[in-house]
Amino acid sequence: MNSIPVHSSDNKENFFEVVKLKERNSYDSTKAHKHSYFEIFLFQKGGGTHDIDFASHSILSQSIHFVFPNQVHKVTRELDTFGYVILISKEYMDKINHQLYIDLFSVYYLNPVVQLDAQKFERSIELLNHLNEEFTNGEVNSEAVVKSYVNILLHYFLREKAEIVNLDNPETKNFSLFIQFLILVENHFIEHNSINFYSSKLSVSERTLNEICRNFRDKTASVLIKDRMVLEIKKLLANSDSSIKEIVYSLNFNDSANFNKYFKSSTGVSPSQFREKYY
Repeated sequence: MNSIPVHSSDNKENFFEVVKLKERNSYDSTKAHKHSYFEIFLFQKGGGTHDIDFASHSILSQSIHFVFPNQVHKVTRELDTFGYVILISKEYMDKINHQLYIDLFSVYYLNPVVQLDAQKFERSIELLNHLNEEFTNGEVNSEAVVKSYVNILLHYFLREKAEIVNLDNPETKNFSLFIQFLILVENHFIEHNSINFYSSKLSVSERTLNEICRNFRDKTASVLIKDRMVLEIKKLLANSDSSIKEIVYSLNFNDSANFNKYFKSSTGVSPSQFREKYY
């Protein structure tokens, strides 16, 4: 079975790195892959496209692109495109500020790109340069200073989109609960497809969870769980050489017939038809 390439870090607790985009040659960026950590692209000079979970985004100058752990992405950039990539593990981010991870997920997971004006982008680069200088000099208390810079920079990115979601609006008091549900689904959708598991984890009734999901996505919790599973099936069909039978059992389906029916009910095509299209 030749599955989707996964790039991971050995030291998850302290994994943080800043890489100049032109110098990044550790993997073939034209091949779809995923990471166990975050990647945040800062494109100073744009050109090309960035595909993230079947959505294609233009690479524009002065844009920020977020790629979350386990999202499949492919960068196809023009030769003169340049900028930076921030690599950071979820564990490292959790140590800095767990709520920040939840907030970033809420505004960037479904809409991973933000365009900055020249002044704001330059400010981001200045912060990143100060951060990277502190990260590489190894002076006394540099680790604490680096974490402070990371916290500031990510909050800076958060602020650019937070107004769209309006996290502080009292009318959206259930939004945090909805995001926690999406994060739980992201972590457990293969093992648990029952709404009861998620409502129990969140200490709410199934009815309340459904109402919250309808409010923010106009879908029930069960449909959102299924959507995430279907997305995973699409990723494996389009980006791996695994046989359909191997995919069936890797995702805990009982048999191929049930798997085919499940997938076709959401997409209108069979798994083999979908794979043929993307191959």
